[in-house]
Amino acid sequence: MPYWNGATYRNILYALASGGVVDGPDLGRLKSLLIDKLDLAEAVLCGSGSLAVEIALRSCGVREGDEVVIPTFCCTAVVAPILAAGAIPVLADAGEELNITAEAVDAVLTEKTRAIVVPHLFGNPANIDPVIEIARARNIRVIDDAAQAVGATIGGRPAGSFGDAGVLSFGSEKVCFGLGGGVVVSRQKEVLNGGSQTKLAPPRLSPAVRSFFSTTIWRRWRRWTLPVKAALSHVKGTGPDSPPVPYRQESMANLNATVALSLLETLDENIAARRARVGAYQDLLGTEEGLELIPHRGGSACLTQVVRVFPKTRVADPAARLIQVLGSAGYEVQGSYVPIHLLSRYRQWVREPLPYAERLWGDLIELPCEPEVSFDHMERIALIVKQVLNS
Repeated sequence: MPYWNGATYRNILYALASGGVVDGPDLGRLKSLLIDKLDLAEAVLCGSGSLAVEIALRSCGVREGDEVVIPTFCCTAVVAPILAAGAIPVLADAGEELNITAEAVDAVLTEKTRAIVVPHLFGNPANIDPVIEIARARNIRVIDDAAQAVGATIGGRPAGSFGDAGVLSFGSEKVCFGLGGGVVVSRQKEVLNGGSQTKLAPPRLSPAVRSFFSTTIWRRWRRWTLPVKAALSHVKGTGPDSPPVPYRQESMANLNATVALSLLETLDENIAARRARVGAYQDLLGTEEGLELIPHRGGSACLTQVVRVFPKTRVADPAARLIQVLGSAGYEVQGSYVPIHLLSRYRQWVREPLPYAERLWGDLIELPCEPEVSFDHMERIALIVKQVLNS
């Protein structure tokens, strides 16, 4: 488990032994650290990244009937908080780096647009400044969604600190893979005054403890738990078109803050290791015919390396074949997001053609960049990729 070091476990044991699972001093320490590290005016800790998006939207004045622009190519979890705020999601196309662009945003703006959510997908910073410029000209709020990009920077400034409010996450499959929890941040003190009015229930004890044990088991024995998780997903019928996982209106647990603090202490080493793996993939696969490695911008947190696999024929599906073969070899490789506008429950929010995301999503796979993936394993992954492409 990357950077869950001895100090992390000692702090966890202390929190458990001292009764500091739900409430405790690490909540205040985490808030103070983030305010200092991101040069913020305010930060609100909450139970999940999705709840953080909802609080950010409400803090920015989003109300019932307002429109909120989001990229069609992103996690569907961003839709639920928009609906919870009573707003209407409006889908915009992706750009060449897979993030939302100012041009795509401009194409779907209306007089009802109240906010734009800009996620930094795969740890790779979006070009957010032109989006902010468009928004400012029309009195539209911008939410800087750095849930996947904690530790990334844009021109030396931390992702999450741009726009009117930002969102951070310490949930599963993130750069800081903790026990869960989200944070709403802003450099404008007055913005989060509205968010502070959101009534958050205290975190519950049993889910906090359960999160610790399930996360530890999942990460430490991942090789054996992956088939179990896949089987459970199949039995439950979960998938891209499933209803979003509900979230509670609750505060972050102290135990979650304990782990988040530990992960932030080793964040620089974590990201350096991830960037080294992105560089290794470039060396191993960068010149391979039939592949395009989606580039990471400078300052990326390098959550994963997305690869576009070009089919040789219309009926060929090398991306699906690669996922199958690499999975059989024991490597956790997955396809990327299904564009939201292609999912039946979300089609009513399509306003303009979204050709780029629609054209390329099925050709994408995500290669792991976690620090625990050794360079020997990466060479093996690259060899399998080449064998499948040339077969």
